[in-house]
Amino acid sequence: MKKIKREINKIIDFFKGIRISTLYKLVGILLLIGILIWVISTLNKSEKTKEKENIVLTGTIINKGEDYIIIKDNSNKEYKIPVTEEENYPLGSDVNANVGTITEQGDEKKPTSITSNSVIITNEKTENKNADEEILAYMNETERYFSSEDTSLKEEAKMRFITIVDFLFYNGYIKGYTLNDITSKTKLQALKIALSIDSKIENYFPGYKESISTTTGKVYNGVKNRIIESYLSLTTKLCTHDPKTCETATNDFQQMKHTFSITWNTIRNLITSGTENLKEWYEIFSGKRG
Repeated sequence: MKKIKREINKIIDFFKGIRISTLYKLVGILLLIGILIWVISTLNKSEKTKEKENIVLTGTIINKGEDYIIIKDNSNKEYKIPVTEEENYPLGSDVNANVGTITEQGDEKKPTSITSNSVIITNEKTENKNADEEILAYMNETERYFSSEDTSLKEEAKMRFITIVDFLFYNGYIKGYTLNDITSKTKLQALKIALSIDSKIENYFPGYKESISTTTGKVYNGVKNRIIESYLSLTTKLCTHDPKTCETATNDFQQMKHTFSITWNTIRNLITSGTENLKEWYEIFSGKRG
């Protein structure tokens, strides 16, 4: 008991020895620490609240695949959004997306991936819903005309060749649609068919492309190279975010290069897109990509 009293007296003597000013300083420091802890805690709660708040992204649908759409906002930044029913999102439609998480891409060529629990069409472009089917039907029909015994159909195919090239490279129309009205997957198929039609034009109507280039002022006699370049450029872009379409496009190109005698030297001479694409193009040409 005496020992406890001695210890208590030591503690009392200790506090008696502390100056009042020192005590105030200790209290002040404790208050400052408490305030800092409160501020940090409040900021953390605020950040968590912001993360839970919906960010509304506004843009226009510029492409879509089997399980995604790609929208472009007013600053021309592209975003990839997973969707389950891509047929409900016509190309060219304006949308608002309530964004969940955003994954910034490492490659500038790759669209930013986001998740969204709500994609609402604010301005639906309904007239292009059947564009993919109608464009491919038109081009397949044109290609078949060359196999017909009917000379008039071959002549029709010859005239359609101008329409197809204008559609692909000169902002032309087919069935009231422009190139921007079809998906990238359909563009690849259209380019593949166009390459076949170009080859048939050479076989059935030699010199025809030179004559229409002279009369129209547009370049038709270099169409093969433009088709190849467009196909490779589009495939390179799709390979950054659509593995399934990338694989199909790369496999198709293996068949195309044999059918239409596309050599690596042919591709190397396509320098308008810059040498930075040659590595990706070689991977597609060799079948290593996809």
